[in-house]
This record gives sequence, structure tokens and C-alpha cells, in this order.
Amino acid sequence: MPKPYDVEVLRDQRIPTTDPAVTLSADVFRPAGVPAPALLTLQPYRKDLLVGTHQQATMRWFAERGYACVLVDLRGTGASDGLPRPKFAAEEGEDALAAMNWAAAQPWCTGDLGAWGISYGAVTAMRAAALDHPRLKALIAIMGPLDPSRDAFDHDGARADLHQRVYWSASMLVEQLLPPLTGYDTVEARRRWHARMYEVEPFLLDFARHGPADPALADRVLDPHSITVPAFCVGGWRDPYADAITRLYEQLPGAKQLLMGPWMHAMPQDSPYEPMDFLPKALSWWDRWLRGADPAPPDEPPVSVYVQGDGWRHYETWPPQKDELVLVAGADAVLAEEPADAFTAHYDPDPTSGALSGLWGFPSPGYGLPVDQHDDDVRSVMANSRPLSGDLVLCGRPEVVVGISEGAPERIVVRLADVDPDGRSKFIVAGVHCPAEATGQYRIRLRATAYRVPAGHRLRVTVSDSDFPRLVPLPQPEPFTLSGLELAVPAVAEDLGVPAEVSVPATRVRPSGSWSLTRDPVRDRAEVAITSGRPPEVTTADGHRIRARSDLRAAVEAAHPGASFATAEHETAITANTGEHVVVAVTIRCDRAVLWAHATVAVDGAEIFGKTWHLPLEF
Repeated sequence: MPKPYDVEVLRDQRIPTTDPAVTLSADVFRPAGVPAPALLTLQPYRKDLLVGTHQQATMRWFAERGYACVLVDLRGTGASDGLPRPKFAAEEGEDALAAMNWAAAQPWCTGDLGAWGISYGAVTAMRAAALDHPRLKALIAIMGPLDPSRDAFDHDGARADLHQRVYWSASMLVEQLLPPLTGYDTVEARRRWHARMYEVEPFLLDFARHGPADPALADRVLDPHSITVPAFCVGGWRDPYADAITRLYEQLPGAKQLLMGPWMHAMPQDSPYEPMDFLPKALSWWDRWLRGADPAPPDEPPVSVYVQGDGWRHYETWPPQKDELVLVAGADAVLAEEPADAFTAHYDPDPTSGALSGLWGFPSPGYGLPVDQHDDDVRSVMANSRPLSGDLVLCGRPEVVVGISEGAPERIVVRLADVDPDGRSKFIVAGVHCPAEATGQYRIRLRATAYRVPAGHRLRVTVSDSDFPRLVPLPQPEPFTLSGLELAVPAVAEDLGVPAEVSVPATRVRPSGSWSLTRDPVRDRAEVAITSGRPPEVTTADGHRIRARSDLRAAVEAAHPGASFATAEHETAITANTGEHVVVAVTIRCDRAVLWAHATVAVDGAEIFGKTWHLPLEF
């Protein structure tokens, strides 16, 4: 692909806001010498640290092809002024508005804008699009949540400490306590640093105040109906936000496109498995809506989906037009269209089950794919179909109806698996329901997926109340008795989808990080350990050297689920271009009752900051 433009980089451009005391910091990668449409990304992951450094190659790629890329530190982060807002707060739209007004007025910009980003960057891009700015022409939202409470804070309405209260709280506290590296030795940068150490409340306090389905978080929910610009929705089936991205696409009222791959939480071109050469696709989207280029080929439907176990397919709609396969469990625990007698089964709680489904509920960039589910399956109530007579292509959201005749479960976890003729169980998708009241019958809608179950394989439904470590184990789980189980699978005809070919990056990314599950059979204890993949050292454009490590652990013992816990240890060391050596270390431990955190900042070996937080969790 041609690269006709040289690139000019403008660092620390100051964006005015409605507060005269607050300006935002932006880095701009632009094609030299010509006005260009601007692509905006706003994020809390500082552009002077690892995430921002990694994004610079992508920004340069678009600048070489005629787009000005603008990367903005949100208020109170990095080199921007002010106090940070609560995570996902609707008020962050004010920063997006300021950035759009500023960029559209710059002499290097044609006035036409696009907003895009991955993860939190997708949230701020959607916030920008919802403002209906006259110069914003299009959106790309990649792997981000719609409802922060349900999609991010506490998954599916069930308490989920490992992702947010432990991992994210620790990483964000490290970023808060590190000095701004832009203008590192200036008075302004030092003032921002000291204010964030001594005056700014860490985000973990917000996470400690709000539990599952807290109504106080309702104003942070994004409404897809408020986004009218053309939107390109990109997600991964093994990403925490797969269901959010498909819901976004389903509810958008305007022009839209959907791309769902088999990826975890990484840009499609950076996935260590089944990578896609995504940037040319994004470029075509921007060219279409920001430059008036020819639209997509008329024979290419708007939905591109990787059907796991099959490959890429195009569909006209999402979910595709479908038939519904309904199977009901009989007394023999066989799922069939005409079951034999009534199904009953007793569930004895096992809080150690769930880890074999991998890190699909954790923002892993590519490690922690599901493994054989068998050992978790047998810790749950199971029902299996007979071997399928033909291939089954599942596209959409399966539903399971569970009848309960004895007991009132606080939480119902349902998993759907593909069981091969040798008995290996492969995780397809899961769903969770937290009943507000005991009704005796519960409908659990599983997350969206696309998956081919081959002929001769069986479908397996498992029912439990545990999904460790994604969800916090219940402190006093109670047994219950099932008196009915029905599965409805959205099946599509094999010839409905159009096979699709995708281009693959020339260089594949190797998996980084590690994930392990250890079981102690004597104590019936499970422990999951995660080492976050980080490059050994990164050097910034200003010559600062950054090294980071991150280790997480979660453990539960079957006999004492109320004593389960999750911990994180994050450390980032910076050797500044002045020679100064700064180390920030954060430890967080979270159990059912308390979130405890400790942080230190050391400069050249001398501790200049240390603080401990002890926060009761009342949910």
C-alpha cells in the first residue's frame, strides 16, 4: 500500500477547555505539508507510557496515508491538567468536545473528524460520537463496554473483583503515581505529579463504593441510539466486551459495519492467533466517510464474522436470519427434541470451578484461551445432546431455561460446550443470571458467539453457581435441585453466510504473558496465576526508559469459599532522560469484605511517597 506522505510529529499540543485553568495534552502525527482529516483518540492510558508508545506506530501508519492522528490524555492524566473524573463518567464527553473543537480549527486539519479507539478509547470515541458534533463524520469502536457496571465493573451483574478492583485498580494507581514524562524536568510536570500523589483520589475508591447493578452507575451507560454517525464495530469472541460490541451494532440506528474475530483483548493485527491485517480495513472506512471514496463493494455484506471451528463468513445481518434448535433435557440427562420423562438433578456447590474456560472475561491480549472443560463440567450439573447428525452453525445468543424446585440460588452460571467423540469438552460461551427473587424458573441468556459444532460432536450444557476466577466465589453457596433444563440454540443455514478471505499481517505477534491453574486435590483448592505480558524495556521518544511487571493471583478453597481472595502486584521503573530513577510499586488484595492497597514511590532509592488504603466492601 502506498505511503505518499512524510510524517510530522507535534508533541504536547495544548487543547483549551471550558476551564481556563485546564488544558489537555495531545500528540499529533500528521502528513507533512497538507491539511488532512483528523482521527481522534482520547484515553486514560497515558500517551507517555507503554500503551501510548505502542500506539505511535499505528498513528504514524495513518499519517503516512494522509490522516492526522491525535492522541489525547484525558483530564487529570499524563501531561493534561485538572482532576480526573470517575471512570466512564459521562462528563468525559466534555474533553471529547474540546478535542473535536480544537482539532477541527487547526490549519493542518481539513475540518473533517473521525473518532476511534480500543477498550477505554472505544468508550471515549462513542462519547464523542454521541455529542453529534457537526464535524465528526465517522466512528470506529474496538472492544469496549457499553454498560460499565454490567460489562466491566461486575460482569453480568455478578461481583467480579479480579478484573477491575484488583488488576485495573493496581495498574491505574501505578499510572497515577508515575511522574509525567512529557516535559519531565519542568515545573508544570512536577506540580502535576505532586498533586496526583498527594491530592487525587485513586480510582480504586470508586470501584470499592459501587457493587453489582448499583443504580448510581446508571448515568455512565452509553446509549447506542444517540450515535448517528456511521460506525464500524470491532470485537473478539474471547474478549470481555464481545457481547457489548454486538449489542452496540444491533442498536445503532445509522450506517454501520460489524467485524467479530476469534481474538482476545488486542487489536486484530496484534493477536497471536488468527491475526487480521486490520489497518487497511480501517483506512477504507475512513476514506469512505471522511474523503468520500467509493463505498464498500456491493457484494460484501456489512457483517464479517469469524465462525469458530470454521473460518470467516460474511452475513447481511447480525444476528443472521436463523432457525432455532430447541433441546430439552430428559430424565437420562440427554438433551433431545422429545425428551424421555422429566429432568431432575441436584447441584452441590463447588466454588473452584470455572477456570478451565480461560481468561475470556479478563483483558488478556492473547494468552489464556479455554482448555478442556471436563474437570469443571463434572463439578456442575450436566446435560448432553446426542451426537449431531450434521454440522451446526451457531450464530447469536443461546438461551437456557432452568427450573429449580428446591433452593434459591443467589447466582446461576450456565456454560455451553462442544464435546468431541473422545470426550474432550471445548468451551463455547457462557451466561450468568443473578435472580432478584425466587421464581422457580429462570431464563439465562448466554453471550453472543459464532461457532461451528461438527457432525458427531455433542452439545453440553452445565449449570452451577461458580465461575472462578472471573466471578468472586459466593461466601455461603447453597445447594439446589433442578427440575427442568431447556436449551435454545440460534442455528443458521450453512449456505447463508458468504465465505470470506482476510489478509494476514506479514509478522505474527508472539503470545506474551502467562496463565496457570494449580489444583491442590487434598485441600480441594484452586489457584490461578497471571503474569501480564509486558515488553522487557521501552524507550520513549524523549529518551525515557520504562520497565514494567504485573503479577496477579486468585485462590479459593472449596470448604471455605468466603475466604477466597485476589491479589495484584504491579511495578513500573523509569530511568528518566535526566538520569533520575523512579520506581512505583502497588500491591492490592481483595477479599469478600475488604479491598486493601499499598503504594510506594521511590526516587533514586529514596521513598518519597507511601500510603495504604483499607476499604470495606459492603456488597
